[in-house]
Amino acid sequence: MSWGWLSPRGRILSRAGIGVLSWFIPPGLVDDAVGDGLAWEMRLRSLPARVGVFFVLGLCLFTDRPYGQVIGQVTAGLRERLAAVGWRVPSSTALTGVRRRLGERPLESVFRRLCSPLSPGRAPWSHIGGLLAVAWDGTTIGVADTAENAAAFGRPGAGGTKNNKKKKKEEEEEEEEAGEGAVPGPQARLVMLLACGTRGVIDAAMGPCRGKGTGERALAAGLLGSLRAGMLLLADRNFYSWDLWNAAAGTGADLLWRVQEGVPLPAAAELEDGSYLARIPDPAAVRRRTARNGARRRRGSKLPPDTGPVRSVTVRVIEYVLTVTAEEEGADGQPGAVTLPEPYRLITTVLDWRRYPAAELAAAYSWRWSVETGYRECKTYLRGSGRLLRGQTPDLARQELWALLAIYQAVRTLIVRAAAAAGLDPDRISFTGALDAIRGTMASPRSQLTATVAETEARILTGLVPARTGRICPRARKRRPCPYPSPDRTRNPLPRHATYTATTTPPGTTHTNNPHQHKHPATTPSQPP
Repeated sequence: MSWGWLSPRGRILSRAGIGVLSWFIPPGLVDDAVGDGLAWEMRLRSLPARVGVFFVLGLCLFTDRPYGQVIGQVTAGLRERLAAVGWRVPSSTALTGVRRRLGERPLESVFRRLCSPLSPGRAPWSHIGGLLAVAWDGTTIGVADTAENAAAFGRPGAGGTKNNKKKKKEEEEEEEEAGEGAVPGPQARLVMLLACGTRGVIDAAMGPCRGKGTGERALAAGLLGSLRAGMLLLADRNFYSWDLWNAAAGTGADLLWRVQEGVPLPAAAELEDGSYLARIPDPAAVRRRTARNGARRRRGSKLPPDTGPVRSVTVRVIEYVLTVTAEEEGADGQPGAVTLPEPYRLITTVLDWRRYPAAELAAAYSWRWSVETGYRECKTYLRGSGRLLRGQTPDLARQELWALLAIYQAVRTLIVRAAAAAGLDPDRISFTGALDAIRGTMASPRSQLTATVAETEARILTGLVPARTGRICPRARKRRPCPYPSPDRTRNPLPRHATYTATTTPPGTTHTNNPHQHKHPATTPSQPP
């Protein structure tokens, strides 16, 4: 008598999946991932671990549907055959039980097996001077507002950070937008390392949003093992610290980071392309030397102060002003020629200015925004705008977040595969269009997955995103929506085409560093629909 997956019910359940994405997340991969976190099942349950993993993945593909409809999508096309062998759609309680039985480890293992930069060759849209452009950045993900999640993840603005004026003002604005007396819900912090060209996830780390060692730098330190020689890592000024910079440089990858205004960068040698070399001393060594000199002075020692060299690193500094000029007058009343200078200071381990000119690296820093685009695709398009993770406990919330990253990586893999077949930049393929095409393949037979992949690729290639030039849209403050009309309430400013010019400046140039983008007037004329 056959049993397990060889039984009549097992043979039918083995065909459950997540449509065309089952090509990229096959049952064998899921079984290997389940084996990392669970003991092998000795009997075939109504909801085996493999089907449970596909169910959790389906929750992140259909975030707006209840449990019963999601398991119906996972077993789409099999309902009648399963009913014939005595299988019924499990209750929500049973589906929650299989999630608890799985835990987070199998879903994390699925994601780890999918991690890849997805870069085919050395395309100009993925490499800078032969180096694979990668970037990391952090964000927060809202989780279900329960006591367990609040204790494990923390709430934003609930302490654990320095109460400076800027952060206090931002928190007050968030509370004003949420409503008087509103308390922000718990959030998990996520830091991802992405390939800029394909937006494929190379690695990710998550943790609480509050508490010691939970900041973006601490989580980024856990991603250092995924950096390799031949990469160019881009990062904003929030990530710079002496320890993290040296740890990242020690992996063999090249770095191009923006630094804060207060970091001293004395020029040691000027280069012909407008950049210069500087030596950054170890701040801890400088503090220790200062303390020794102070103690020596207080003791009345006749020895001169210690001015010997301390441990330092040589970096190449690129200082430039970015000028953004709109090409035409906007319908929001903004003038057609708005120049918005903002000083930038980049440091890099790439010292060869002939092979990597300053202007080329300054332009390459804008690739860092691909991480923001990746977060928008993952959080807004895939998860749903303003939607929280369903997990009522920290373990289920982390499980769902790993599943969300796995689904996102599988969608990006399909997009890059289709773009490579057509010889296109993956940016030309709409993420929402690909997501819609994928959701329509849930009932596709597993035996015809190869044909389904080809049909899905052909479908998403029919609605390419037009090639766009540079655009600008002044930042608008988001306010709480109001159901009552008002003549003073207008829409956000319309984006306009713009050109971007980076002008390198010599060392020692004084800048007024304004971290805020240009804002539109408080009251603007009504905009056309």
